[in-house]
Amino acid sequence: MAKAHYTKPAEATPETLHRIFTVPEAPNSTLSRIENEISQNLDNFLQQHIAAVEQPLAEIEKDFSNPIIPEDPTFVSDHTEFLLDKLVAHSVHTSSPRFIGHMTSALPYFLMPLSKIMISLNQNLVKIETSKAFTPLERQVLGMLHNLIYRKEAGWYTDWMHSADHSLGAFCSGGTVANITALWVARNQLLKPDGEFKGIGQEGFFRA
Repeated sequence: MAKAHYTKPAEATPETLHRIFTVPEAPNSTLSRIENEISQNLDNFLQQHIAAVEQPLAEIEKDFSNPIIPEDPTFVSDHTEFLLDKLVAHSVHTSSPRFIGHMTSALPYFLMPLSKIMISLNQNLVKIETSKAFTPLERQVLGMLHNLIYRKEAGWYTDWMHSADHSLGAFCSGGTVANITALWVARNQLLKPDGEFKGIGQEGFFRA
């Protein structure tokens, strides 16, 4: 008779929580090994030319059918294995030459290593106290996009691009939020409130 395999449950102790938020001290540590496994797995995924594994959606849904949030934590290694086997393995190969999608296509490969910068720093651009250099960078990119449309002289951008009281645009998390933001700006432009107008002006920037 085969013996049942038992995995000791993870424990949410101060030591384990501290270890999760700490940079691995050695290249052979658990988190370093997990990072290498994920990188290799994703590389193999991107090299496949099939659009998706032939698996019925009803079968895939069985792995994501539990609505109860687990009471006990799980090991990062166990959760990583689940993600690679159940999520990555059945994802759509948007970079495949056989895939014709909607608005999604292949991304330049260099975005994968560069994305570590954004994830590792974890800046919050809502407040400059939690973003510092990211805020000027965002304003510069907005200035570049603004210049493509309005073509103001260089001195104009010197005055307004990093102004604390104005914004040349707004980055949105997705197309839906971007469309709603555009409708909001158009509404304020056409239906101006009584008193001082606070919206986007003919100069091409938001007035605070």
